Amino acid sequence: MNFYEKNLQVLFQVDEKLATKIFSIHENRRFEVFVDPNDPINVNLLDKEHQAIFYSTKPIDEITQQYNNLLKQYGRYPFLWFYGTSNGLLIKMFLNIDKTLFVFEPHLELLYILLNLLDFTQELESKRLRLFHSPDTTFNTINRIADHHEIKAFLKTYFLEPTNRYYEKFYIEDMKRINRLFVDVIRDVITKEGNSAEDSLIGLDHHLAHIPAMLSSYPLKRLKGKMNTPHAVIVSTGPSLIKQLPLLKKYQNFVTILCVDASLPILQREGIRPDFVFSLERVEATAKFYENLDRDLLKETIFMPTSIVHPKTLENIGKMRKAISMRPFGYTKAFKMDDWGYIGVGMSAANMAFDFAYVMQFQNIVLIGQDLAFGHNGSTHAKGAVYGEEETQYKKNTQIVKGYYGDEVETSATWVLFLNTFIRDIPQVLQEGIHVYNCTEGGAFIEGAEHIPFADFLKRVEQKPKKVMAGEYASKKRQHHLLHRSAKLIDLYIKRLEWIKKECESVFLQIMERVEELERLNEEARLDRIDFDRLANVISEIDRIKDIYEEDRVLRKFSTITSPLIVNAELELARIMVRPSDEEIEKKAKMIEWIYAHKSWLFFLAGAIENILFLLKKHFEESYKKYL
Repeated sequence: MNFYEKNLQVLFQVDEKLATKIFSIHENRRFEVFVDPNDPINVNLLDKEHQAIFYSTKPIDEITQQYNNLLKQYGRYPFLWFYGTSNGLLIKMFLNIDKTLFVFEPHLELLYILLNLLDFTQELESKRLRLFHSPDTTFNTINRIADHHEIKAFLKTYFLEPTNRYYEKFYIEDMKRINRLFVDVIRDVITKEGNSAEDSLIGLDHHLAHIPAMLSSYPLKRLKGKMNTPHAVIVSTGPSLIKQLPLLKKYQNFVTILCVDASLPILQREGIRPDFVFSLERVEATAKFYENLDRDLLKETIFMPTSIVHPKTLENIGKMRKAISMRPFGYTKAFKMDDWGYIGVGMSAANMAFDFAYVMQFQNIVLIGQDLAFGHNGSTHAKGAVYGEEETQYKKNTQIVKGYYGDEVETSATWVLFLNTFIRDIPQVLQEGIHVYNCTEGGAFIEGAEHIPFADFLKRVEQKPKKVMAGEYASKKRQHHLLHRSAKLIDLYIKRLEWIKKECESVFLQIMERVEELERLNEEARLDRIDFDRLANVISEIDRIKDIYEEDRVLRKFSTITSPLIVNAELELARIMVRPSDEEIEKKAKMIEWIYAHKSWLFFLAGAIENILFLLKKHFEESYKKYL
């Protein structure tokens, strides 16, 4: 079996779509391959269309020089990002020193040539070599790569390196496009990790307070499969919503209406009853959407707040039908109440409604009012929105994106996060045979959704009156059992986190001793007296704490709270880690910088644990101790 057959066989196992595309190529048409008969590793390539030769001298000499230059710069980088395959030799050389490579190639024919020239079976099978056809590379492609924990820590070390000047000359715009995708993904990843430990602590506080109310609400698991129509219409509050309301009112008895909280007052005013109303935010401002509820109109509506919403929100909803679910955070999953479900992966109530529609397996998911862009008059929200039609906070950090009709529209950084969540989630939904329609008729283009007028979609809807959505509660015995278990878990978590906090503080004090000693020696101009063996011992202790941080099952449950403080420190540590340190003096300087960097890392970690402990102890004493 030749290289091509072996490589392709493995590629079919790891990336069937790309392998199928390459398999469709049977000969070189655009590129001519020149193999040195005396040295088969010397391979040159000619792009006949551009009349461009890849190597102007002996290929092996040029590649060796390029390898040595890149090795100095990236020798300590565990992950490398290359644009273009060239003849594959540079890629193979870096794979031989145990790197993981991501390679974006604009030509399928060059990927075909690559698989013919060298044996990459082991690297493809272990996924140390990931090949991508760059025209197929989207935000989702990069997001799937960056979602791995090991890669996430090194995102700030990302740099896209061309394997040959040929690519810089003819494909610089595509390289820039890939770079822009990475910037968007890095921003999205850091935001998903959490940009405020304070917000995450508020979420934990609310969740602990709301567990009893959640257990007395409908479990999400018992709603699944009880759809009253096949059509879920998600109603958001973009500027375009108003024009869709007459049609929505006319068809409200034939479709299931999933309403975001901000749209509720608008629908209520129009006499439109939503089947479900979604809230996921922890802020008190959300509670305003539930003031002055028309309880007669909404008596059959099921309200869908998450367990982290502000207490005022639940107070305003009162005794209306509720199904309180959880956002999929470690600290919500820590209490093992899976029947109430986990939705709200994204950043908006509309993203949460989309999650719900997917979980419920509606056949059609329809978006209206999902502009995610400014209206033609600069408006941010629909006419009659509770907080007005122009909310100023959205007018910061604006950018241009593709519009609904193929034009360009202006949006905000916040809306881009919501948009990217839809772009990330829609392909998975489509794979399940669910159809997604963007019937907003304005705003941003949502990749993956079919864009059609709302009226056209409604023509497909059978005018069969829907039934009231059924709900079913857990038994009182089951609720009490779960509260008892929650009390035991909180007690367990408190004891474990107390021990971890003590360990962190001990190592932090050791770091402070070494830092003070280093600063004293620096002031006395006696840096030659630094005891590097003692520094190495401290680094070993730091590594022990980092192992606890990475592996401890209890601490990982609260990573949504620790990560906002740790993620940026981790990204900076990755930069230190990959910095060249071949000389002894460089290694010693790196040791010192490594210890200094962990001073803040440990301080923030210990502080986060202390705050988590405060909340766990508070709620244990006030609400849960009585269930033991």
